[in-house]
Amino acid sequence: MYKLYVFPTNNSNKTVYVAEALKVPFELKFLDLSKGEQKTEAFLAINPMGKAPALEHEGRPLFESGAICRYMANNEQSPLYPADPYQRALVDQWLDFFTIHLGRWLNTLFYEQFIKKQYPALGQPNQASIDEATKFAQQQMQVIDKHLSQNTYFTGEHLSIADFFGFAYVENTEKLDFPLTPYPHVSQWYQRIGASDAVACTHQKMVMPKTP
Repeated sequence: MYKLYVFPTNNSNKTVYVAEALKVPFELKFLDLSKGEQKTEAFLAINPMGKAPALEHEGRPLFESGAICRYMANNEQSPLYPADPYQRALVDQWLDFFTIHLGRWLNTLFYEQFIKKQYPALGQPNQASIDEATKFAQQQMQVIDKHLSQNTYFTGEHLSIADFFGFAYVENTEKLDFPLTPYPHVSQWYQRIGASDAVACTHQKMVMPKTP
């Protein structure tokens, strides 16, 4: 069984979306950051960065959400991560795109516009960072809107882990001053993935247990 160490963030959600889409048995282990569970010696042996998500499978650890998503789908020989080298490269291409480009800027906006409001001790939102992130996120959202005007999913007509991976980033726009209305094809794709059983089940499960 897959054992996923998680905390309710988009990075953890990626891995749970994929596990749900694969319809595999898995166990969720929520990390209580207030107790420093992510910094224990036992967890650092799984992820030396001390962050969620992380995976244990058959006694072997793995960290980084992209690697975890690829591993689970590959291990299950799922069409969500195609065996064909070119189709697989297309999936990798979009995972990299979100990790390096659009996801980076959406994460910056999430930190500045949402997290800092939740935790005032982090300081005031940095308007220069917000302006930079907004500019690049808008440019890159236009890129994927054009792509999705010609494709149902990121790799064409077939659902892949890239869709769930990307959804986890775009989902954060619901908490930001970054509407999707200027990007109609992204909006349609977003609604399509959001209506999936994998997303619905993840949202039900990814609720931090209350501490005694």
